[in-house]
Amino acid sequence: MSALSERLASLPPVHRNALKWFWDRRGALIDWPEPLDGLFLVNRPKGIHKPANWDHVLSVRQSLNGPYADKPPQGSYDAEWRYQYFQEGLDPASRDKFASNRGLVRCKEDEVPVAVLIQETGKPRVRYRVWGLGRVIDWKDGYFTIEGYLPDGEEQPALEATEPLLAMAAEPKALDSVEDARRLIERQIVARQGGAAFRAEALERSGSRCAITNWEVPAVLEAAHIVPYRGLLTNEPDNALLLRADIHTLFDRELLSIDPQTLRVVLADSLKNSPYAAYEGVEVRLPTGVTSATLTQRLQERRALLAKGT
Repeated sequence: MSALSERLASLPPVHRNALKWFWDRRGALIDWPEPLDGLFLVNRPKGIHKPANWDHVLSVRQSLNGPYADKPPQGSYDAEWRYQYFQEGLDPASRDKFASNRGLVRCKEDEVPVAVLIQETGKPRVRYRVWGLGRVIDWKDGYFTIEGYLPDGEEQPALEATEPLLAMAAEPKALDSVEDARRLIERQIVARQGGAAFRAEALERSGSRCAITNWEVPAVLEAAHIVPYRGLLTNEPDNALLLRADIHTLFDRELLSIDPQTLRVVLADSLKNSPYAAYEGVEVRLPTGVTSATLTQRLQERRALLAKGT
């Protein structure tokens, strides 16, 4: 019996059947799912669906017009994948005020799987990719980390933490060899820095320098999507900005933005008395082959999507 089968077997039939519905459709592109035996499988008002009177969350959904800075899944739904999903509520400190967040915490504590759906197409026909089932392995700075079950239902050979070096210290028996540890660290770093090909092109076009801070340490540089990630079509080279990891996070959460007309940095009020104040008004360095007009267009597309609640 696989790890997933054992988890499902421990759940009430209604919960087990709902999760099996998603598992049987992993990788499929689906319309909005109909209720299963009277149970709603997803939630229209919220991305996190915790059915009434349940302790655990059943599914999480990322939409094209969502209000949160969910990260695109890293990996492949038919192999290994990991996903960082932002909690309900913008303030990480308020996590436990929301029943949906408490439900995801319970999923982590009780090792209850959760289904993951990612919207890929908008109106007139909204469709979602079923990434399958995953386990909540961590929460940090507002993000729940969900790690997918492998196609055979087994757990990924990875550590249950988002900080690999700290995790190895905490769980020295989690890996069988130093070589396994090395590969794990490399895989986790690649996942955070963006898709390998997308990031490699961004490094080359930017001379391995952050477009805002001018830092040139590749290990901490990430390929940020200007127009938020919407599948492979948004992995175009002119949609990438090479940013230092912390700058990337601020950019994704709209605490640091770029004016489409001046191409200069604009900081949120909450950062203006912070060390990041030094970057207020800094002009963004253009990657090779990207004109100011192209960057302006991308930034305008980003602003339009965010204005709709993306």
